[in-house]
Amino acid sequence: MKKERKTRKKGGIVLLALLLLIGVVSVKTIDVAGDIREAKEQEEAISLQLQQMQQANASLKQDLSRADDEEFIRELARDLLNMAEPGERIFYDVHN
Repeated sequence: MKKERKTRKKGGIVLLALLLLIGVVSVKTIDVAGDIREAKEQEEAISLQLQQMQQANASLKQDLSRADDEEFIRELARDLLNMAEPGERIFYDVHN
């Protein structure tokens, strides 16, 4: 009779330990799944940012290839530096 009680007691403890272990593993699995989801979202955002930077880089390379083009230099001077050719007038739109 005593052996049977000890065996039941040990079986109950083992069962309790297994349930506790399963619970801990389940919680950790859910945490890891959340981390993976966040990492994928970050990856998508960084991938989009990379594409934008590559497009900007390509545009800058194209501008750089036109560095010897006088007409391109004149456009830059007008747009970026607000410069004008002799005899030209510059009008500013103050309503914007």
